[in-house]
Amino acid sequence: MQCTKCNSDNTQRLEVVFENGTQNINTNSHSAGAGFGGSFGVGGVTTKTSGTSQSLIGGKAAPPLQKSYKWAIIGGLISTMLMGKILIGGSIFAVCAFFGYRAFAYNSTEWPPLYQLWQESWLCNKCGTIYHQP
Repeated sequence: MQCTKCNSDNTQRLEVVFENGTQNINTNSHSAGAGFGGSFGVGGVTTKTSGTSQSLIGGKAAPPLQKSYKWAIIGGLISTMLMGKILIGGSIFAVCAFFGYRAFAYNSTEWPPLYQLWQESWLCNKCGTIYHQP
């Protein structure tokens, strides 16, 4: 596959660039200690760390994200709790239903072609151009 800008063949699919530039992190640490002085103490602790590390190029090559339903769900729960206050609960419910519908509409109609375009896109490792090549 040749770059459409500089004709280099040093190219990679965006999906590969993203996967190579993204790492999941899961670590466990154990510590122990003892104290002397006014009182004697012994203790231990275990810490766990998890997350994701991403290079700049991995972030640049990230796929399009789907819209979240998180706030629509949280708002729906709040409006359910406020149903005794019909005006407030009903208003919150209506707003949350609107945003939930917008997220659903985006995820089902707009996001799939964007994701397909991302899967068919390439990065030139020479000039940095991102281009689409089905």
